[in-house]
Amino acid sequence: MVRVGNGHVDEGSAVRALVVANIHAGEVEGKEAVQQLLREFALGQHSELLDRFVLYFVPIYNADGNEKVTTKNRIEQNGPDAVGERANAQGLDLNRDFVKAEAPETRALLTAIHKIDPHLLFDLHTTDGSWHGYDLTYAPSLSTNCDGQIAALTRALLNDATAALLARSSPIRTFDYGNFETRDWDGGGAPSSQDGVRGWWSYDHRARYVVNGFGLRNRIGILSEAYSNAPFAARIQSTRAFVLACLHATHARAAETLRATSAADARLVDRPEPIAFGYQTGFAPPERLDVLVGDCQRIPLADGRGIRFAALPDHVVEAMPVFRSFRSSVQIELPEAWVLPSPPAAVVAALRVHGIEFRILEISEPVTAREFGVAKKRKPKRPYQGHQELVLEGAYGLPVQRVLPPGTLWIDARQPLARLAATLLEPLSEDSVSTWNLLEDRTSDVYPVLRIESR
Repeated sequence: MVRVGNGHVDEGSAVRALVVANIHAGEVEGKEAVQQLLREFALGQHSELLDRFVLYFVPIYNADGNEKVTTKNRIEQNGPDAVGERANAQGLDLNRDFVKAEAPETRALLTAIHKIDPHLLFDLHTTDGSWHGYDLTYAPSLSTNCDGQIAALTRALLNDATAALLARSSPIRTFDYGNFETRDWDGGGAPSSQDGVRGWWSYDHRARYVVNGFGLRNRIGILSEAYSNAPFAARIQSTRAFVLACLHATHARAAETLRATSAADARLVDRPEPIAFGYQTGFAPPERLDVLVGDCQRIPLADGRGIRFAALPDHVVEAMPVFRSFRSSVQIELPEAWVLPSPPAAVVAALRVHGIEFRILEISEPVTAREFGVAKKRKPKRPYQGHQELVLEGAYGLPVQRVLPPGTLWIDARQPLARLAATLLEPLSEDSVSTWNLLEDRTSDVYPVLRIESR
């Protein structure tokens, strides 16, 4: 990790940004763009940003995958000829590990996030899908449980950056990340047919993705996806330009950014109004927007290794449903706390690495609590990332009086990371420690984590 600052701005009063590249080590534009930016900062360029920013850069997050360079990886993208591979040495996708934090890289990143507390995080990628007409696509945190004001500010920053890039003498076209797909949809706002809805569909809302999980910390997460079929040099430049445009947009809103993040923390601690946690999540109704549809030239590779796809300059504009946000159909109010008698060490470790505040009761404590009754457990037939993800069905019972024994793990819900804590601990969360089997041996007909309603 490289820190960039001018030595005159106090870290505590600065806007802190963390730029992470090469999480998927075949997607190499980010690490090149970051190294170019570091050289520019070292030579005195972009100094106007440093009167409000302290910047941190991680050029190569997935060092394992970066070293496994071969001509067989990502052959369809438009160069370079040899790149690293997606997973780390454990075979883990580091952009699916943000909840369970099994990889040492993930634990190191979370430790750095907890120490630095960046207001803004970039996760730099390259697409692997649809042929569109954009130089780069992006996404904010897509979790429905993000703070509403942080979500609005993130969208404003992305709109500002989009406009600035389009106004350049050599415009860079950007849009929300997605793919052209036809899917079933019955949520309204789009024409339906027997074959489903053709539109531009974003990816996922769950916290296992770095940007989504980071947004649950009341901070601004931004995903960057350079277009894999554009020339390699162009992908580097669009990634560099996008990061700079977002930094300049944030610089112009620096005071607002500091106020918004601080206020989001305070709302969870002070609770001037109830805070809801949402689940049963799906795509929100789409917006009908113009989308640039591109085309590619097919270039056979030497020795019959396959086909490379190179973007053609022309594109067409097509109005279509754009599914770029999610909504949760069920909401539950955050409790006063969550408790777990005789907590498994893996759960304690997960809370600690995420920076969530907790304590261990030293004496017995009477409480009013609610238990979650488990009606059904579901698991897929095939493992994913070394786990068979567990889905629970059931409901909370009526409040009951309980006496918590010494050694009980107590997680206060009045803390800045309460949204993240709820994601990790709630039984109906769509990406929790229970999802990743850390509580499975403790889950029978009752979920082992209790909700504390009052003390």
